[in-house]
Amino acid sequence: MERDPNKLSRREAIAAGITGSAAVGAGLAAAPAQAGEAAGFKGRIAPVMSASTPDIRQEAVPAAGSPNVLLVILDDVGFADLGCYGGEIPTPNIDRLAASGLRYTNFRTTGVCSATRASVMTGLNPHSAGIGWLTFSDSGYPGYRGDLAENAATMAERFSDAGYCAYHVGKWHVNLADTTNAAGPTRNWPSQRGYARSYWFQGHSTDYFAPAQLYAGNERITPPVDGYYATDDFTDRALAFLRDHRAQRGDRPFLMTLAHPGAHSPLQARREDIARFKGAYDAGWDVLRAARLDRQKAMGLVPANAALPPANPGVPRWDTLDPAQRRVQARYMEVYAAMIARIDEGVGRILDALEALGDRDNTIIALMSDNGGSPDGRGGTPNLLAMVNGGVTPAETAERIDAIGGPDSYPMYSLGWASVSNTPFRLYKHDTHLGGVADPLILSWPRTIPARGELRGQFLHAVDLLPTLLDAAGIPARSDRPGAKPIEGRSARSSFADRDAPDPRDRQYFEMGGLRAMRLGRWRIVSKGRFGLPGDAWELYDTATDPNETRDLAAERPDIVERLDRAWTKEAQAHQVFPIDDRSLLERSFAELFRGGGKDRWSIIPPIDLIPEESSPKLLGRDFEIELTLADAGRQGVLFAHGNQFLGAVAFVREGRVWFEFRCDPHLIALDAPWPSTVRNVRFVQRLSARPRVGRLSIVIDGREAAALDSDRLLLGTPMQGLQIGRNESVRASPRYAAPFAFDGRIERVEIRTDNKPYDAGEIAAASRAYAAPARKD
Repeated sequence: MERDPNKLSRREAIAAGITGSAAVGAGLAAAPAQAGEAAGFKGRIAPVMSASTPDIRQEAVPAAGSPNVLLVILDDVGFADLGCYGGEIPTPNIDRLAASGLRYTNFRTTGVCSATRASVMTGLNPHSAGIGWLTFSDSGYPGYRGDLAENAATMAERFSDAGYCAYHVGKWHVNLADTTNAAGPTRNWPSQRGYARSYWFQGHSTDYFAPAQLYAGNERITPPVDGYYATDDFTDRALAFLRDHRAQRGDRPFLMTLAHPGAHSPLQARREDIARFKGAYDAGWDVLRAARLDRQKAMGLVPANAALPPANPGVPRWDTLDPAQRRVQARYMEVYAAMIARIDEGVGRILDALEALGDRDNTIIALMSDNGGSPDGRGGTPNLLAMVNGGVTPAETAERIDAIGGPDSYPMYSLGWASVSNTPFRLYKHDTHLGGVADPLILSWPRTIPARGELRGQFLHAVDLLPTLLDAAGIPARSDRPGAKPIEGRSARSSFADRDAPDPRDRQYFEMGGLRAMRLGRWRIVSKGRFGLPGDAWELYDTATDPNETRDLAAERPDIVERLDRAWTKEAQAHQVFPIDDRSLLERSFAELFRGGGKDRWSIIPPIDLIPEESSPKLLGRDFEIELTLADAGRQGVLFAHGNQFLGAVAFVREGRVWFEFRCDPHLIALDAPWPSTVRNVRFVQRLSARPRVGRLSIVIDGREAAALDSDRLLLGTPMQGLQIGRNESVRASPRYAAPFAFDGRIERVEIRTDNKPYDAGEIAAASRAYAAPARKD
């Protein structure tokens, strides 16, 4: 077709500056309607930009002068552990923070870390947020998904929607355990829940010297081993985020959540920090607990007439311990104190950095703990993971005393020290008595909060922290995200300036594993035992005159008990508490193992990254077979490692032999066989005749059983380091080699087969008996 000489080409028209109707006259057709207009485009599209109207996307812009927000979360740190809450552990930097603002004396949490974090992150009660307990598994009910509800808008999403830059460092623990792997789903990872940058780990705990599951955004990373310590690393990363923010987006305020793993088990600290506290706890828990109460009275944290409740069940008097026992027990608390002191040093570095950056005055800093001191160590142990596997004897513990707190230990302190952490309250983490849910909360905002070092007695709950921070930042509590649940907490901002401001709420329910409590005005009921079990009943306390639950008034005021009981039921029905989880702690913790089902076949072609423990094959307590096909038999190195020396199974080649070991330090089950130079196929097999402990282990090389062992002390539990093929990074699974001890042959393929039949009632009872058994005395 010939070109019309009377019409310009499109290029010629644009070059001549002809636009609009003139362009049409020059032969340019009007621009057709485009999909962008139907998708919310608010400008006008013509054939050329000079005739069009742009629609420049506008980011949300916070109001001028909006404050930065820094939330520091401590883990398993009790009400009395910090210096400014009566503790003898030196915390000068946290004390400095408290001196610049407020300490709350009636702040309450949920009793465990995941549930508290869910409430803090969303402003919802924990069951409403989908995490009524921990994140081990989905129980199949709305309040116990173990995964943050997708319609629960997070703190980061709300602040990001308002134009803030949001960063997370440290523990996360609000996504379902088995979603933490390279394939996800990542819907509840920090980067998917509103954080622009994150540096984090998922589980309830981490090894402080060699963490295996550390993520930068959505990618797992391996930190350097030499000189590494997690608390310092998280402080360093928080500082890096703050400096980058100031350099690149200093025109915007930031939200940062810094969630330290300390002082959650394992109690691990730098050697020089532990040495600082040598001898500091030789007086024992009875003396230290009384001394903390005296300091709390002097500070006005508790009434002058407050008395300590009797010793918690199972806590012996210090003077009944022999000298060797006292030395071991003191060591646990020396390590614990060292962990707190190192966190405090990091807080000081962050305060100094904020001052240097010019941000301190207009930064709201909230520092809290997620629940009370933990009873998980019972009588104290150098290896917490050994408690379901026979424990550690006193003689074995004495041999390890100098290693306790170092990289070759996985310790936890005893009930006696947990009682000190929770002074002046009864019981511990996991409980709904105040020892489990009464925690420190410090708030400082120098530009706006005039108070310096004052106390606030308002009753508030973890659910109230987000609405308080939103209110302070001038951000509406209502979220524009489609389907977002309304916030259930209430702002406590009025207490910033007014010590007599009313409580943000007059009622709050508590539920944790069947333990319950209800606060209504000055009255508090708390259950004696787990819901539905024999002997359970309500205790009643008048918190106005008895703030630490020492005088049970239930028999005197049954009318009040009945009123609060009705209130608890109403709140429970409103917040997805039912059905109450009446399983034992062991059944809840090992639900995936006991329930059975799920994946029972893995086909792996190395090399592959570590498979995190929650997503790796369940080997302990099940029949399994791990078959490796080799292209080169090699001479040394790890074939597979599941877990580590504190709890795990490993196969490796060394000095002409192949080893198959199960370790739960100091417990060891091992068999070995000669390693031929021409191995093509090797299988490592566990066959149980009575789950979870009795069975036969074998090594099969090229179809021939090369070694076998029968045992009635096979291991149970969840290793803390996942599955690795061909190497063993982070914490080694056996002290017979140095990590990573990479295999120098070549593994073509790994096939893993497990028995995923559900446990029956008898097998669960056998596992429960092992868990409840006291440590071996031999």
